[in-house]
Amino acid sequence: AGRLPDVAAFVSVPGRGVRGRVEGREVAVGRLHYELPPAAARAVDEAEGNGRTAVVVAWDGEVRGVLAVADAVRETSAGAVAELRRLGLAPVLLTGDNRRVAESVAAAVGIDEVIAEVLPEEKVAVVERLRAEGRTVAMVGDGVNDAAALATADLGLAMGTGTDAAIEAGDLTLVRGDLRVAADAIRLSRRTLATIKGNLVWAFGYNVAALPLAAAGLLNPMIAGAAMAFSSVFVVSNSLRLRAFH
Repeated sequence: AGRLPDVAAFVSVPGRGVRGRVEGREVAVGRLHYELPPAAARAVDEAEGNGRTAVVVAWDGEVRGVLAVADAVRETSAGAVAELRRLGLAPVLLTGDNRRVAESVAAAVGIDEVIAEVLPEEKVAVVERLRAEGRTVAMVGDGVNDAAALATADLGLAMGTGTDAAIEAGDLTLVRGDLRVAADAIRLSRRTLATIKGNLVWAFGYNVAALPLAAAGLLNPMIAGAAMAFSSVFVVSNSLRLRAFH
């Protein structure tokens, strides 16, 4: 295979695509605002009708072709969405892809609410709207176009297999590119928070009960020391239970 030519003046337009100069020609790839010739328009409709994303390729200001691409839905994704529902969460598919593609993917994994054909700044607006409605929003993303929304959400979960921009913007990085890990992370977070609350209740309860007795001279210092040691052992042991999380 021959060596691919270099790209000069490369520009990435979030939510739109990329453009650059190749061997003196201006080349653009993505969601372009050119008027599509009939053959290209038919190719776009056919691709979107089959649940694929149509990517338009143009150079010298004219559309030259249409690429039909599709992300394979992981076999585990439907189970992951079901697990998120069992955790009391309402999954939403938020994507820049066209609506027909988004609805096809949503139907395959069991998501009812679809918000499609949105630009990166519109994703942020959706997250802000949901938060304004009083919802706590967790965002899972892996692309450059997800970075701003990940940073805006109450909890940003970035896929470790995604872009550096998404990983930097997220609060947590999921090492495996599997949506089930997001459900595991939420379950572990809830378990950790419950453990912290339990430890605080025990620690404050012990002090509330013991301090007045000690101040009144009704608590033997040896008993108080033993109780304090037992309290520390209880808190540490209770926290170590998290190691058994599966």
